Amino acid sequence: MSTSTIFRTIRHFYLNYHHSGSTSLWIHSTFMRRLQCALREMICFLIVGFLAYGTQLADHLSLEYLLPVISILCLQETFGLTLYFCYRIALTITPLSIFLFVIQKIGLNYHHYFASELLILLFTSFCISYACPQIQTKKLSLLYNVLYFASNAFRHETQSIFSFELLGIYIMGMSMTLFISFFIFPIFATFDIENRFNYSLSKLQQMNVLIIQAFLSRSKISAHMSHRKASIIENMIHKALSPIQTRLEESRFEPARYLQRIFNRKHRHIIDLTVKEQEDFITSLMFHICSLQLIVKHCSFNDYHNAFIHELESSLSHLSSCQSIVVSSLITSSSVTQDEFTHQLMNLQEAYKSLRAACVAVRLQRVQHVLESATTIQFGDHLSHTFFLFQLGCIVRLLTQIMTNKNFKKPIPKKHEKKILDIKERLKLQWPRILSAIKSMVIIGVGSIFVLVPYLAKTFENGQWILVTLCVTQGDTVGGAFTTMKMRLMGTLLGSIWAYITYLLVHDNAYLTLVTLSPWIFIFAYLRLLPYWGYTAIVAAFTPILINLGRLPFGDAVPAGNFALIRIQESFVGITIAVILTLLIFPIFAIDLLKDNIQTTLVICRQSILSIHSVYDKLFYHNNSQECCIHLELEEKQIESFINDERSHFHRLISLQRTLVEHASLEPTIWWINNGFSTKFYNILTQQQIDTYRMLHNIDEALIRINEFSKIIEHLQLTAAEGNFLPNFHKEFSDLSKQLIDCFDIWISYFTSSQTKFYQIFRQCIFTRKNLIKIDLKKHEKCLIDLHQAVHRLQNQHQEGLNRRLKYYHDRLTEGESYSTFVPYANSDEADSIFIAYYAMHYSITQFTQTALTLGYTVHAICELETTHLYRSF
Repeated sequence: MSTSTIFRTIRHFYLNYHHSGSTSLWIHSTFMRRLQCALREMICFLIVGFLAYGTQLADHLSLEYLLPVISILCLQETFGLTLYFCYRIALTITPLSIFLFVIQKIGLNYHHYFASELLILLFTSFCISYACPQIQTKKLSLLYNVLYFASNAFRHETQSIFSFELLGIYIMGMSMTLFISFFIFPIFATFDIENRFNYSLSKLQQMNVLIIQAFLSRSKISAHMSHRKASIIENMIHKALSPIQTRLEESRFEPARYLQRIFNRKHRHIIDLTVKEQEDFITSLMFHICSLQLIVKHCSFNDYHNAFIHELESSLSHLSSCQSIVVSSLITSSSVTQDEFTHQLMNLQEAYKSLRAACVAVRLQRVQHVLESATTIQFGDHLSHTFFLFQLGCIVRLLTQIMTNKNFKKPIPKKHEKKILDIKERLKLQWPRILSAIKSMVIIGVGSIFVLVPYLAKTFENGQWILVTLCVTQGDTVGGAFTTMKMRLMGTLLGSIWAYITYLLVHDNAYLTLVTLSPWIFIFAYLRLLPYWGYTAIVAAFTPILINLGRLPFGDAVPAGNFALIRIQESFVGITIAVILTLLIFPIFAIDLLKDNIQTTLVICRQSILSIHSVYDKLFYHNNSQECCIHLELEEKQIESFINDERSHFHRLISLQRTLVEHASLEPTIWWINNGFSTKFYNILTQQQIDTYRMLHNIDEALIRINEFSKIIEHLQLTAAEGNFLPNFHKEFSDLSKQLIDCFDIWISYFTSSQTKFYQIFRQCIFTRKNLIKIDLKKHEKCLIDLHQAVHRLQNQHQEGLNRRLKYYHDRLTEGESYSTFVPYANSDEADSIFIAYYAMHYSITQFTQTALTLGYTVHAICELETTHLYRSF
């Protein structure tokens, strides 16, 4: 290994770059990444700890133990998130500290007026809660507020600059966190997106190869084996891409383009996408490859299929090989010249052209075989194989567009207008945030009793940690708060045990305490990145810091064992009170937000149906409808931008939906649901929404491709094959659209009417009946039956249209004509492109309706489970 290779490997390892480009799985592995995060957090603790206790700073601070705690709490996985976190906290607590300083200076300070102490606490808590919609930022800002209140409440003398002292602790802790996050094993959100992009791209190509192998299989068993392997890889890709939406937000606080251009110098001439463009590209590519997988899953492997793959096997294998070469060039760490990459793309395009030409020949052969044998072709086989070819073309198109990057450049927004809209939105009072702020204010007000009442303060060691527990266990929903409480209690128990062990080992020596706590910090910093450990690991890490370093000023006056037990006791009392208050004061249940989220996704699908119907009419029947959501007169890049933004929005909703399902499973559902919350059905519903939207995406893609040839569509539709080349399905498609919209309206209305009364009245300012009657279920069943019949009519029309086209071909052949004179796609690439996109669109419509039916069955099951007494446990 050369010296340059060694230095490059060290640099990539230190900066967590090229996760999938390295040949060493040991160096670039999940384990090593978590190990780096654990080392970074331990180093942060040691540096900040020795700064607080080993320098003159300790002589000027009264709460020096908070310095390492704040540093650990603010240290996030990526530098972008750390910077955003610290920025939001500083933006909140800086004006707050100035306000508290002014209040104390004008005479409304603590110890003078009991009422003013409480009123100021409640007022500042309300302001913080309203100003901080992000829950983690709100918790740390409220922590500042209650620490200031508690410290002043039980101190006899408080300096007037104490608010600035506490602010200084926060600022120093956050500054050290940012310094360490930037220089010690930095993980940039930009690089993390690049790594996930490269990893997902390589895995998607593996998945693509397996799908083509399955498609070319002669038996259903071998195809099923390849399909199962592809499904495993698909789950791996989903896991890799799930945090990418969050990373996009974090990368806004990093010099993303600068970082990309420094570390991607060798590939800038072949791929120069921004992080947002990478996300658009990889999610679109995954949509198309998963659509290929759908074909293999439903493939019949009959005579039509076997004859089809027999003629196309070599062309498909060649296309797959060319595509693998292009993908390898995109993700390899070695340099690839622009000429080499251009040549690879040309080979890929030529391979697809050869495949299309082979498909044309196969279609003509099948037509001849059918006419000679007096048989027919099943429309399902015809549509599915055309859809397969269409998806291959979309994948090739995506890969070839990387070079020019045309489809990903968005129009420059008008920043002035956007700023005005943002200011108006910020100044507008939001009722849900007001209720949430009132709830936080009341919870903190109840917690303040344990600080202000002398008896309670004496019983619970000033009661400040009960107040802190009430402050930091708040959540956006009841289920979210319960999840936080459960994790905090577990973390407190684990941390208290180690705190007592630490005292037994080193007693009150501050330096040895720091050294003894460091391996504990390391272990739980590693566990912090594991699923289901996050907040538990954070609490377990900082609890011994609070117990061991927090008791140092008291020495042996408070035994360490008692100090640990007091922390557990105060946490338990605080969590018990928090459970009661969370349920009683303006409860926001996760099930309500989940149903609101599902409504939004269903509304998106409903709007897409209207858009598709409008575009379909405009393309094929020249209807001047103004209801179209995708305006065909816009430039293609704007249409692509619209679709990419809608897809990103949908993915964010689905990601939030999965979190809400977990939180809703912890809530006491006996109040509004007869048979409890069904995690299983809601998880199934989430996946079915993804399948439904995937087909909508394919329909949009097909319409965009058809629109490229809008000038000749009318001619082909009216004259080609006597109108049978692009048959008239307008009536059937209109009926199908109407039935789909009716079904989506019913599903949306169910998730609206089944929300809790509080949510309807105080959040939506409406009230609908909750109890569904048998007529509702019958109406739902009727809509599903009508939808199924509409699908059946469309399928029959497809078969009849295919039969009419075959009859037309037969008549022309009997007259002695050749295929080239009456088959439009025989000699015309444009006609072939329209043919492929048109029938791929109709296959997508059919599959979309089938997934919508499956979605309807699940909604119906949820409806019966939650609103009837049909299902009761023994």
